[in-house]
Amino acid sequence: MISIIMVLVLLVAIGILPNSLNIIAISGIIVILAYKFKNMFKRAYIYYVVALLLSTAALIFYENDYSDLIFDGLIGYSFLFVVMISGVLPDKWVLTRNLKRNRGMFSILSFIFITPHAANHAFGLAGEINIFGVIAYILMVPLTIISFQVIRREINNKDWIMIQKAAYVIYLSLFIHLLVVADWENKVIYAVLFTLYLNNKFIKELKK
Repeated sequence: MISIIMVLVLLVAIGILPNSLNIIAISGIIVILAYKFKNMFKRAYIYYVVALLLSTAALIFYENDYSDLIFDGLIGYSFLFVVMISGVLPDKWVLTRNLKRNRGMFSILSFIFITPHAANHAFGLAGEINIFGVIAYILMVPLTIISFQVIRREINNKDWIMIQKAAYVIYLSLFIHLLVVADWENKVIYAVLFTLYLNNKFIKELKK
């Protein structure tokens, strides 16, 4: 497992992968860590502080090549992709249980790491503003707030389930956003990933 993580880190670090495969690689690292070290994400606040520091550094040193992983939203998308797949994997898997245990934290980290990407476009540092990206980001704000345990405890399960359905609008908006802004190589991979997600989600809902 550790050797796989090292290979994935190396591939991302040397920058030979297209953005879509970088997202898959980073997501793979997160999934393996969640599976191998189930207590690794126990102190969520530490990860929030680190994420805020890294995101701030990416805004300051945006010309650095490694800042692109945050500045282009790749790390943020990776955490969100892990949140997505945790909802379609078989519930009986240990991996699924470990991912769902940390899903709220991953959602918050996703928002923190996507924020520099959003600011990047909002202040005209890169490209034009895409309406689907704006919709997704705005919807992420309330969902991120209620993902904090102190607020989550005040919401009953029925309301929580209804609120979480907004996540599907985020997934769709981000998918369309990526299709609009990505080159053809990445468009194909994003389309395959989203199709696989929809297929597995549909199958899981039918089995309920």
